[in-house]
Amino acid sequence: MQAVDRSSSLYAEVQQSIYQVRIINRKTGHKRTIGSGFVIERPNLLATNYHVVSAYINDPDNYSMEYLATNGATGLLELIDVDVLHDLAVLVADKELGKPLKTAALPEKGATLYAFGNPLGLGFSVVTGTNNGLLTESEDKNILFSGNLNSGMSGGPALNEHGAVVGVNVATAGNAVSFLVASEYLNDLLAQLRLTDFKPRPNLHESIVRQLNFSTTEMLQRMRSNPWKLVSVGNFKVPSRLDKTINCWDGSESNEDHGLVNVISVNCSNEREIYLDDKLSVGNMQYQYTWYDSDKMIPPRFYRMYEAQNMDETDNKTTKENVSAFKCSTNFLAIANQTFKMTICRRGYIRYQGLSDVLVTGAMVSQKRQGFLFELFITGVDFKESISLVKKMFENFQWQN
Repeated sequence: MQAVDRSSSLYAEVQQSIYQVRIINRKTGHKRTIGSGFVIERPNLLATNYHVVSAYINDPDNYSMEYLATNGATGLLELIDVDVLHDLAVLVADKELGKPLKTAALPEKGATLYAFGNPLGLGFSVVTGTNNGLLTESEDKNILFSGNLNSGMSGGPALNEHGAVVGVNVATAGNAVSFLVASEYLNDLLAQLRLTDFKPRPNLHESIVRQLNFSTTEMLQRMRSNPWKLVSVGNFKVPSRLDKTINCWDGSESNEDHGLVNVISVNCSNEREIYLDDKLSVGNMQYQYTWYDSDKMIPPRFYRMYEAQNMDETDNKTTKENVSAFKCSTNFLAIANQTFKMTICRRGYIRYQGLSDVLVTGAMVSQKRQGFLFELFITGVDFKESISLVKKMFENFQWQN
């Protein structure tokens, strides 16, 4: 009963400081995206998510930003700066909007939190949930929140019992599983802005590229320096979990080709997707090892089956305005005393110069009735850093009879 009573009183205390954030198509005057924002630091500043305002950031000529108050008042917003890695943005309004909310550290696990926003554009609402702590083994270290955030609540504040912001609503996985950006990252962004008296950042696009380059390079270098555990996949021992942010699963199949082929597979990936726009996210990494062997097939038949599995696939959901076409090179390399046919493909980002998608595939070709495939795909990284990581992975491959 206490949580319900506090929810009601908090609602009254903060509703004048929480707004709907709208992205408006200049040509039609209609909304493209809606989210939430809250007054922070100064009476005319709003904090929200990067993804709420990304359409404006990527195409300011065709979109504008507006706020909508709980009393129906509207006005224009301008962008000051973003933290694309933690999905945050700070906006400035054309007038004072209300009392700035304060931030606070995350309370203990199990504490009640109150997430505010404008779900589905239906009006100002509050969702009560539980703090389940930071996701320390994920790259973004978001807060796990057991509450049902809905579309339109992104960018709204999650408050503690005292009405201080401990997180920013960012995403939901459904079934009362949602995520908040920890307030410490908002504090870091505000601290940087104080140095320039909250003047809009010039060359925002260049700043986003620097943020992405720094983050993905740090990720690859950290993985390269980690101690790796080797696991057996067929006759190979290979690195499995390169970092605590990587999870690996068994992907082995049974009854392959009517039971004539034994297949052992391991799939590994991280959970990171740094949102840039509706058709582009970066930071994802996935790799796979697959072993094939058969003592029931003659070598030519085994080779035909194996060759069919080793098809280069370089297609995904990105569009031509985001990336160039893949350029690939193929060579034969000796890895763990076995011969591999290796293909390295790279495509560059058009709007985010310096970032690349990298696809590496390899197929062992030195055995008649045994095969081994390797595939790695990384998005939005420095090409040289990614190849350095792949090279170290290959150096750790071991052949075992």
